[in-house]
Amino acid sequence: MNLKHRRPRQVFILIIAVAYTVMWLGGIGHYVLIGKPPLDAPWAASLFLFLAGLLVVATIPVNEITNLAIAAVIGFLAEVIGVRWDFIFSEYAYTGVLIPQLLDVPLVMLSAWMVLVAYARQIIMTFDLPAWAEAILAAGWMTAIDLVIDPLAANQLGYWRWANSGAYHGIPLHNFIGWFAVSLIIFLAIRNRPRRNNVSLLVGLSIVLFFTAIALSYGLYLPGAVGICLTIIHFSSRLWSAAARRRFGLIS
Repeated sequence: MNLKHRRPRQVFILIIAVAYTVMWLGGIGHYVLIGKPPLDAPWAASLFLFLAGLLVVATIPVNEITNLAIAAVIGFLAEVIGVRWDFIFSEYAYTGVLIPQLLDVPLVMLSAWMVLVAYARQIIMTFDLPAWAEAILAAGWMTAIDLVIDPLAANQLGYWRWANSGAYHGIPLHNFIGWFAVSLIIFLAIRNRPRRNNVSLLVGLSIVLFFTAIALSYGLYLPGAVGICLTIIHFSSRLWSAAARRRFGLIS
């Protein structure tokens, strides 16, 4: 790509990054300081997730976009099955917070699946494991993130509601089993290793930090603790990766 075409793309990415950062800071500030979402901006949650996905897609190679598109479609179809037939994640229904929707599932969930899958793939590739082990570990990472997000999304944020209450902040255990299973299918379907991409890492981490901060502000200490643990593992893995690459002469 020559400089003539690279510059507009860089400007586009910068605009998205700034918009996402503003919404990230504004969202945390609103929830932590005021304790509720902005009532005059019902579109904010959907736009926030959309920008996260757009930022990831804008900074990865074309072949990785294809992989993430496959992941998004698998995740979205799983959500449709879950909503329509009360299967996979247990019985639940989306509210009108996340819009627009297709087959009773918010379209922005395509973006959410892409962001989390891209993040998990970047984290897990650090450990240089066999493909099957990476798939299992990545599915576990996705499930751990779900432990942070779901207590807020299904309660204080009101993204969806469960028909039957469960032991973990009202969430059925069935949900996490389903989340792990769907994630495992995704990672087994896209087994080729991606290129290193710091934007995917930063956006994924920002999502974890976003929900961790809000969870702690609401006194949800277990989800908050899980988020803190994920953050520690994130930075530890990056330090380990940098040390390993330096040891083997891959970086100066």
